[in-house]
Amino acid sequence: MLSVFRRIYNSIALLPSGIALFFALLAIAMIWLPLESSNLPEFLKGLEVTGKSDVQFILAFIIGGIFTLTIFSYTMVMNVLNRSINNYSPRLIPLILSERNHQLILGFTSGTIIYSMILSIVVACDNTTVFPPLAAGLGVFMSIFCVFLFIYFIHSVSQSIHINYILKKSFDRSTRNLSELTELKKLGRFKEKPADLETWEVIKNSDCGYLQLLEIESLAQKAADAETDIWIDPIPGTFIFEDDILIRTSKALKQNWKKMDKQVSVDSRVPLELNETEIKHLVEVAVKASSPAINDPGTSLASIEYITQLIMNRAKVDLFNSYTINNKNYVYIPVISNEDLTYWCFVEMWNYMKADPILVPALKNSLQKIEGAGVDTSTIILQP
Repeated sequence: MLSVFRRIYNSIALLPSGIALFFALLAIAMIWLPLESSNLPEFLKGLEVTGKSDVQFILAFIIGGIFTLTIFSYTMVMNVLNRSINNYSPRLIPLILSERNHQLILGFTSGTIIYSMILSIVVACDNTTVFPPLAAGLGVFMSIFCVFLFIYFIHSVSQSIHINYILKKSFDRSTRNLSELTELKKLGRFKEKPADLETWEVIKNSDCGYLQLLEIESLAQKAADAETDIWIDPIPGTFIFEDDILIRTSKALKQNWKKMDKQVSVDSRVPLELNETEIKHLVEVAVKASSPAINDPGTSLASIEYITQLIMNRAKVDLFNSYTINNKNYVYIPVISNEDLTYWCFVEMWNYMKADPILVPALKNSLQKIEGAGVDTSTIILQP
């Protein structure tokens, strides 16, 4: 269930839809619960507009103007996305689209249009004799606020173009994901692989996709309730094919336990909640920026430094391979060791950067720092 809520919360449509719905309800409330002009406070008298032709003109002006602003604004967003894809990595798209301020602006502008459209339907009716006196004036103030949001939007988009800003946001998100892992420390254990694992009950994957972030605490509770051990076969974040083994259990489960989609889900999207995923994205940015087509060693250097810091932070966290609530039944989850992750990142970057006089010393210096953080890098040999 947590994965469903996480997906809804992270959806770029959640906040804009909620704001637009609020504006629609506000328009309906004004229609069904209109304020009488005689009941308005004196300071609001100047905002009263009840003439049908005047109201129609104001609403049409608002709809046309905000539509223009909205189209222009998100044309700029598409240009930013196109530049990020071409210059760096398509993996950065979710990071840009998930900006809450962009969603807030989209929701407010869309809500203003919906508000005006609903009111325009009412005022266009021939049998309408009474119109909410403050509705048109409130729409004008909404439009003015949309203009200020548009000005801020230009500033925000111009800031989000800078790759250093994007890399820092990627680093911050990866750090938050890592901190969430530390909260499960009380459940974590180091356990050897069960000797009789091959005899355990098998649950296979019914669809292909990426194994999402597991709900570890919920899985541990399920294991305790069913008095069984649970083995997750693939590493979270990896691509799983149909009929691949997904879960093993130490004893046969009841039919209603067979599916654990809420705790172990497979989806088409890459799980950005995983710390390793964010590091891999930074590696992609570093590699592409060092290519002859882009030729941006500064971006590659910044990516290497962020990757180094993330691996050093990861080395401070206990990467448990099992979790339990009752110290009797365990959930075994495979993890990528810091040594393997470091090897994968630096060997790939070295293949593309070994001729660059700036990046070669940076890679070697980063390995020394990671070695100092307690990660064995002896298997990584950087040779021309």
